[in-house]
Formats: sequence, structure tokens, C-alpha cells
Amino acid sequence: MINENPHARNLHLWLYALALFLALALRLIRLEAWPLSDEEARWAMQAFDLVKGGRPELGSQPGYVLLTALAFFTLQASDFTARLAPALFGAALVLAPYFFRDRLGDKLALVLAFALAFEPGLLALSRMAGSPIMAVSALILAWGAWRTGKIPAAGVLAGLALLAGPQLWPGLIGLAIAYGLGRGLLPTEASPIWQNRQDMLRALAYAVGTFLVLGSFFLLAPGGLGAAFQSVADYFGGWINFEGVPAGRLLLALLVYQFPALILAVVSLVRGMIQRDELTISLGLWLLVALVLALAYPNRQVYDLAWALLPLWALATLEVARHLAPIADGTWETIGMTAFTLVILAFSGLNLTSIALTPMEPAALQLRWVLLAASLALLALSIFLVAYGWASSVAFQGGVWGVLLALAVYSLSSATAAGSLRTYRTIELWSPGWQAAYQQVLSEQLDEVAGWQLAPAQPLEITVAGIESPAMRWALRAYRVKFIEATALTESPPALIVPSDVESPELQAGYRGQDLVWRTEPLWDQLLLSDWLRWALRHTTFEGQETILLWVRNDLFIDSRNETP
Repeated sequence: MINENPHARNLHLWLYALALFLALALRLIRLEAWPLSDEEARWAMQAFDLVKGGRPELGSQPGYVLLTALAFFTLQASDFTARLAPALFGAALVLAPYFFRDRLGDKLALVLAFALAFEPGLLALSRMAGSPIMAVSALILAWGAWRTGKIPAAGVLAGLALLAGPQLWPGLIGLAIAYGLGRGLLPTEASPIWQNRQDMLRALAYAVGTFLVLGSFFLLAPGGLGAAFQSVADYFGGWINFEGVPAGRLLLALLVYQFPALILAVVSLVRGMIQRDELTISLGLWLLVALVLALAYPNRQVYDLAWALLPLWALATLEVARHLAPIADGTWETIGMTAFTLVILAFSGLNLTSIALTPMEPAALQLRWVLLAASLALLALSIFLVAYGWASSVAFQGGVWGVLLALAVYSLSSATAAGSLRTYRTIELWSPGWQAAYQQVLSEQLDEVAGWQLAPAQPLEITVAGIESPAMRWALRAYRVKFIEATALTESPPALIVPSDVESPELQAGYRGQDLVWRTEPLWDQLLLSDWLRWALRHTTFEGQETILLWVRNDLFIDSRNETP
């Protein structure tokens, strides 16, 4: 039921504003802290080339490229602005529950809005350039605007969704299948999607207008329209491309990042199926279809889980909202039980962390496991004794609140890791491919060399030979750079970057070189069970490294010049 009390409605609007503010803060803080990966830089460079007046061949995410080009033109090309559009779309997603209040109820919609603000997977995707979060957010918001009668907004958002890339299609397919199953299993629950014909035509006009205007970049880049249709070929072509990550990696991401949501969603599903709750069963069908599509897709990536996260957290918040009720009996006793539960669970978590991360003798390890089991047994016994000797409501409510707080802390910790918000660099499952982790070292070296030139105002000329890395192109965008495939040189550029395994005696004679670590990639396939456990707790693990050689011509060095004072 939607609360029509004007004071309550104003309060709810302020709470939605707070959820939006928190979502924006989490997505914008330290957005430029870590360099763009190869996958991110591939999309960012298309936007950069477009702003520079080039005619780049746009990929299948023209919405991101064109909006980012607008950000580059208005502000400047940087890691921050390269990730700005996904961050804004990801933050806007927290407003989606507002449009579904008639189905969810006021309290559940508010809880879900705050959950989406802190959700680890969606946060990670919101902080990635070229992220599929734009497709997810645009489609869900278009759906919400449509069902609440906001036809122009629905049309504009639908047009944006069509430009967002291949991630749109599993969302549409999953929603269509889940809707069809819901119509068959719950015929009284499903409401018609379509409204009157006039509204449909009006929304279609706004969608087509947005698609044509933004897709052509205000007629400056008509290639964006063709790139939008390329997303269809890219997605369905992925069904015959078996180069995706293992399906187990997606399940592991669910277990590690979504552990609190999984527990609560399972409880909610069991309760809903017993009670034959139509909302719970509908969300369960959507979750099942989204998971099957993500796991069955041969060219799968971990970010394909994005569509499953929405029904997963909706189910989880169904269970949370049930327990957000006034204290039934004994205020201080319930608070005390909550604190006791939280302390015991914190002790158990620290004990488990010690077991996973600290080498110890077998006897000490056995003692740690005994302590862990004993602490959980003490918690169970305490809840039973409080229920038996005091009040079952105090024991149950305090225990549940303590567990919920512990799960919230775990989820917040996962979010800071997934969103790269920690002070040290973490290694996450969400970002595919090579990471240009040491880009800053190369940039600092080149800036220093550029200052040695006799005409430092001129951009340093750099040749990159035998290295194909979008992140390298992005890092060197401020220089005059020539990329060549062969490592044999016919010229003597001031600076040269080659793979570290290239042997060039002629370079050793006329250049001075330094080896640098350029890219890293987690060695996921080589990790043992103990390594996975350490990663789950610390979000750091072993990485493979790619090194490069930076050669600088001798005459650029100050000590090589024979100048008369």
C-alpha cells in the first residue's frame, strides 16, 4: 500500500534523496584513483577520438561513447570523466523502487533503494568505463516511468537503453520470459504491460527521437546509429563464441559479494512459496531466468550477473523489511541481545580470518576451529536461554537484528572492495582482462623526459612498437604517438616503448632503457582453494605481469649535452 499521508510522503521523498546522495557519493569518490583497464580504455578512446575530430569506428556501446564524448568536450578527458556517465546511471538506479511502490509497498521500496546504493556488484559496474550498468539502469527506469504514466520520460530512457549496448538484450529477454512464466503460473497477479495506443505511439516517438539525436551525436557522428544495431549482433554472436569465463566464476562472485543477499533471498523464497506470495514468486522467477541466461551464455563475463542482482536484492529486502518493526517487548533487553549477537559474530569473523590468513601449527589451527564452533554454539545457547527465561520476542528480534547488522557490515566491506574504494588496490572479479595497474609510473617517467627537451612546450614524440594496448593509447593521449606493429625501426624517435623481450642492439647503442611493469592480470585459473579463501577475505591474490622497455634517446639526457655555459 502507498502511504497517502502528506507528511509521510515528504519524509519518504527526503529518504529517497538521501539514498541518491549516498549512491552518488559512493560512485564518484576516488573515481579516478585507479587507471583505466584495457577494456575501459577501448571505449574511452573512441569518445576521445570523436572529440578530437576523428572518425573512429564506434563499437556496440554508442550510448556510453557519445555521452562520454560530451563529457570530454564539456570538461576534459580524464579517468574521472571517462567513468562519469556509468556512475550517474548507476546512482540513478536507486530511484527505480520509487516507481514500483504499488507492488512493493513504501517500506520495502525504501529499503531496496538503500540496498541498491550499497550493492557491491552494481557499485563495481557503476565505476567502470563502458559499463553495462547503463543498459540496466535505463531499461529499469524506463519500465518504472512507463508503468506510472510518465510517458515522455519512459520514451527517452528507452531510447538511451537502445544505445547502451549488448547488455540490454539479456535484460529484455529475461524480463519477457519471466513475465510469460508469471502469466502462466500466477494469472491473477500479472497486470497488462501495455497501455493505450496513444501512449505507446507517444513513447515510441520520444524513444526514436532520442535514439536518432543522441545516436548520431546531434548529427555529428551518424555512425553511432549503426553501432547501436551492432549490439544485437554482438550479443547473439556471443552464443557461438565460447571464450567467456568459467560459469563457476559467476557463482563464486555471487557467493563472495552477495553472501548476505543470498541468505536473505533463500529465506524469503521459502517463506513466499509456503505462503504462495505472488510478489515473491514473481521475483524468484525473474532471478531464476536471469541466472540461467548469465550462466548458459558461452561468452559470459562476471558482469552478466547484473540482471540477476536486481531480483536477488529485491527478495533479500523483502525479508529485511519484515524485521524492521518496532521493538515488541523490552527495549533495552532487545538492544542488548542485538549487541551481544553482533559481538559474537564479529569474534567469529575475526577468528575465521585468522584461520585463513595466518600460518599456524596444526594444534593451534584445531584450537581456532574449536573456538569458532564454540562461539557460534554460545550464541545459539544464549538466544535459547533468553527466549526460555525472558521473552521469545526479545531473543528472536535481538538475534535477527544482530545478524542483519553483521550482514550489512559484510556487504559494506564487499562494496568498498568491489568499487575500488579501499586505500590499497584490490583485485576483483567484475573487471575483465588486463589492468594497467602501473600506468602512473610510465606517465611520470614520460613527463620527466618531456621536461628535458630543448623545446619542452612541444609534445614528446613517442613510438610504441609491438604493443597493442588500449590502455597504452589512453595513457599517451597527450603525446605525439605513433603505434607500429613491427619492432624493427627505420627512425630514431626521442622515446620508444617496446615489449621487454625484444632484443635490439641498435637501441642499446643510442638509447638508455628502463624496464617497467605495465599490465597485470589475476591468475584466477591457477588459484588453489586456500588462495581463493584468502582472496575472499582480503581481495588480493597472485597476478601475472607484462613488462615493457622504455627507451629514451641519449641526446635527451642532460648529462649527454656538451653545452658551453
